[in-house]
Amino acid sequence: MNKLIAIAAVLLALTACTKIQDVTESRDGGRYQVGSASSARVGEVMLDRYQYSAAPTATLSAAIPAGDGRLELRSGTRLVARKVDGERAYCTPITSNFACLYDNDGDGAFDHEMVTNLGIASSKRPLVPVVGYTKGDGGAMAKGFKSELIYLGRADNVISLRYLDYTNDLGKPSYTQELKYTLDAKTPTEIAFRDARLRILQADNEGIRYDILSSFGG
Repeated sequence: MNKLIAIAAVLLALTACTKIQDVTESRDGGRYQVGSASSARVGEVMLDRYQYSAAPTATLSAAIPAGDGRLELRSGTRLVARKVDGERAYCTPITSNFACLYDNDGDGAFDHEMVTNLGIASSKRPLVPVVGYTKGDGGAMAKGFKSELIYLGRADNVISLRYLDYTNDLGKPSYTQELKYTLDAKTPTEIAFRDARLRILQADNEGIRYDILSSFGG
């Protein structure tokens, strides 16, 4: 109990000096458009549909060594988007000692940092050298759904696809199903699964070309 009281006191002190807010972004759509000609290699997504909300993430491309008032962060560390005193930042988990990084010029590299210690926020300061990062969409932290159709290859006149369905946890499919379709030897073949319809133009064990006639959800 005393430990819980101490943690609450630290976080209260932190809140008093630094205002931190969650950041959530909503996404609704798909990368592949109805009416377009598309292609995919074996193992790649042919068609998708998603609707979810998540806190954007950023993964460090290089390590940040420990320093004066600075936490050590390893390459590959995933940070979560936050609003820190009104500014967009990407932060480590919010505990009594955490770090937030800023990309002030939006060039894909963190150029400023803020480190807190026991609820006392340091001044925002330049990060030298700058550290690159890659953006993510929240993965397992996302809430919503996503559907994907993946090309697996061809054997004789039969193509194999895999359908993946994600619900709430977008880092792990909640349902998978393997699909097989026999292609017409002379003309493009239309295939359908749920609401999605595709016209297969060419397929082999390297890739597939197709027209998207309708997507998941119509």
